[in-house]
Amino acid sequence: MFRQLGPDRPDRLNRHLAGYLALVGGYVNSAGFVLIGTFTSHATGNVGRFANDLATAQLHAALAALAMLVAFFGGAFAASMLLESNFVGGTPKAYAAALAGEAALLLLFTIESALVDAEHPRWKDTEAAVLCMAMGMQNSLVTRLSGAVVRTTHLTGVLTDLGIEGARWFRWWRSRLSDRLHTKLSLGQNPAERPSAPKVALLATIAGAFFAGALLGSLAGVTLRHLSMVPPTLTLFAGALYALLSSEAPSIPPGPASRR
Repeated sequence: MFRQLGPDRPDRLNRHLAGYLALVGGYVNSAGFVLIGTFTSHATGNVGRFANDLATAQLHAALAALAMLVAFFGGAFAASMLLESNFVGGTPKAYAAALAGEAALLLLFTIESALVDAEHPRWKDTEAAVLCMAMGMQNSLVTRLSGAVVRTTHLTGVLTDLGIEGARWFRWWRSRLSDRLHTKLSLGQNPAERPSAPKVALLATIAGAFFAGALLGSLAGVTLRHLSMVPPTLTLFAGALYALLSSEAPSIPPGPASRR
């Protein structure tokens, strides 16, 4: 799963990767919200928060929101440096290091929230920045691995793409039915484009796994409290170990894109 890169990866591998990391992304986002009152798997909300706090002259809150944006960027930057620089070795080892780094950040959050039971909003923002950095690392590594095909820390683009594919399926179905009934049922003059079943399966996997992770994360945040980040931490360490062990496997022949 961590040895083939780019858009030429098999759909099956992308679905496995998407389900695995979208589950983690949804879990961390929801558990983090229960614990600290902030969503951390995407940067859009923090941009709005920063602008609002700045406009209302709440400078400390604005700086905290900016810190979360910088942390998300920093996580993405750090993961990309690991993957692009070959600093830790071959590709699977680089992904193992990136996954281990994300797991270490979740572990840091667990220790931090357990040892310091502070309710001050600025301390909560510090904890949120740790989660933002972890999510930035995850978004960067999965984007690099899948050739920008898979994103696992937010659903805006996924739901948009599902809407696009849904419209294509609807037009394709009406076009086929129109041919059978010899009656014009299709809308518009453009011919119906044949939809991609593998793409829909991938998008549905991401959405389903993220929703499942969000539900599990919320339940864990309510019941486990400070220990709620232990399951995704162990899951990511297991993924890092799998990636590390896969580096010892025989090389996979390059795909068509890598031979050009």
